[in-house]
Amino acid sequence: MALQRLTASMFRGARSVATVGAVSEGVFGAVSLEPEGVFDGERLVLHHESRYLCRCEKCFGLTSNQPLHTTDFSHVKVEAVKGVQDHYIELTWDDGHSGKVPKTQIGAYGQGTKPVSPQRYYDLSLRKNKVQTFWNQPSPELNKKFDYSEVTSSTENVKEFIAHFMEFGLAFLTNTPHQTGDILKILDTLEVGPYWDNMFGTVSRVSFMNDPSNQAFNNQHLDLHTDMPYYTQTPSAYFFHCLANELEGGESYWADTFSAVQEIRESRPDYYELLTTVSVPFRQYATGWHMAGSYPTVELMNGNLYRVRDCIFVIDTFQMTRDHPAELRERWWEAYNYLRGLVTDTNRAVQVKLESGDLVLIDNWRVQHARNAFTVNEASQGKHRAMEVVYVEWNHVQNRLLRNDAQTKPLIST
Repeated sequence: MALQRLTASMFRGARSVATVGAVSEGVFGAVSLEPEGVFDGERLVLHHESRYLCRCEKCFGLTSNQPLHTTDFSHVKVEAVKGVQDHYIELTWDDGHSGKVPKTQIGAYGQGTKPVSPQRYYDLSLRKNKVQTFWNQPSPELNKKFDYSEVTSSTENVKEFIAHFMEFGLAFLTNTPHQTGDILKILDTLEVGPYWDNMFGTVSRVSFMNDPSNQAFNNQHLDLHTDMPYYTQTPSAYFFHCLANELEGGESYWADTFSAVQEIRESRPDYYELLTTVSVPFRQYATGWHMAGSYPTVELMNGNLYRVRDCIFVIDTFQMTRDHPAELRERWWEAYNYLRGLVTDTNRAVQVKLESGDLVLIDNWRVQHARNAFTVNEASQGKHRAMEVVYVEWNHVQNRLLRNDAQTKPLIST
């Protein structure tokens, strides 16, 4: 029987008796010693896993929150269950050690205020598709607007804002301060830093320029794309802050690439294979800098849709003609254009004319962003369209969601 299929109900009929005081019945069920390890009331912990999990002061640093050993415990077995506490199971092992292993999250990670659904937060932060909501049209839940004052009034509200962003890949924050540079103050208040620096600077200002070095700085329609696919680690959490949006046009819109890729995964596995295996060269060069990379359009992690790189402006078609044979390129372009047809279907998009003080948090590994054209002429003199952009590494946003401000040290009872 595969170990991952063992459940509490399977153990109820055939529990061995631990050597000393083995069984404790309670809200977590019965704790018992089993042939494969220790059943903690919810799941089986393998013998050697239990030894790695020991939280005694000899095995676990009370200030570092890290194991104090690097020993190979692969052949160590539990000898006896000595007792059961609220958050720990007291054990002895056949290497002569006695200690305690956690049986709750408090035992493992510390006490204090916990999120309502800590496992959901954890799964969202690891980008597990099972807890993400893929979308192919606007909805009230997706379009929900969070008020800045309300979000920043409590840690719980900040966490829910971040969880919404991680679930949908998109989150709207309204009524923020909106003077030049305020975006950094907002991020400091949300405590989601440090920031992700890049060739455009820590804060990038997006406004109209004559003869721009990048299409983002003109007033034309900007098609759906993800940012900077040529980076080895593309920017993930993308904070887009509206300072002013007074010109005619210039509506922003977004589309969920994961939803489109999932449809392809189910209906066109041949296209899906091409999008997940064929490396696409990207190149960005301007005065003073030149960056390039080559990666598949869709990247997976443990079977989950993990990251998309899609920016038609910087696909290096010249290099691609040298990297892949014509027959493969023909098939890849067919698959890619099929994906683009889904992503750019206007019925799938969320479109908003941002106002001063609006901030949009975008998952740049999943949700593509775009802009309608806007008018710049004599009649628009004195009016402005100005946005500021800051990127934050995914793990720094994850930290804000998962960290326990009330208590970070483990609960080690003596």
